[in-house]
Amino acid sequence: MAESAKHETVMDVTAERLARVYAQAFWGAALKQTDPVAAVDELRSVVTEALDKFPGFETILGSALVDPEGKKQLLDRVFGKQLSPTVLNFLKVLSAHDRLALLRLVVKESKGFVREHLGQVEVDVRVAAPLSDSLESDLMERLRKRAGTKEPILKITVDPEIVGGIIVKVGDRVYDGSLRTRFEMAKRAIIERASDLIETKPDLFMLSDA
Repeated sequence: MAESAKHETVMDVTAERLARVYAQAFWGAALKQTDPVAAVDELRSVVTEALDKFPGFETILGSALVDPEGKKQLLDRVFGKQLSPTVLNFLKVLSAHDRLALLRLVVKESKGFVREHLGQVEVDVRVAAPLSDSLESDLMERLRKRAGTKEPILKITVDPEIVGGIIVKVGDRVYDGSLRTRFEMAKRAIIERASDLIETKPDLFMLSDA
């Protein structure tokens, strides 16, 4: 079971790395267009309007029973009049390399290039209960001051398990102000204090003969 989980994790990491390579290539092509952000939105629409709504179509695109040329013709028939040449050609590149299964990850990775292009930074926020408008505005102002020239884009998740407070993740930095973490720290401090007392004053913990 552990080996299986480890294998899946390695596969996930490999897929994410490959997706980022393809996303970078797509973004390079998109930058040659008048509106690169629109190209990413168009690619995302392939997922939301085609793959999500028609799972059978996604199955066909990922099937080993359909050869690359057949998939290319299918992409032309379905998207030939709907997509720009940049997006359609990119789908054909993924198909030719048998990487259409990475499309969702490619779209996800492409969002990072869009944010960088627009001078934005995604901020993951976990709270125990929904934020009021005033608290969300206050948080935005504080984040703007820390982010400098970049505009924070909040991704708020309600997680009752943190009990209270807030956890903010910006890039690789995590600011943990949750009550759950504070409780854990307090508990560890109590245990460490008790351990120190046992080592330095063991007589306090010995039963009396009386």
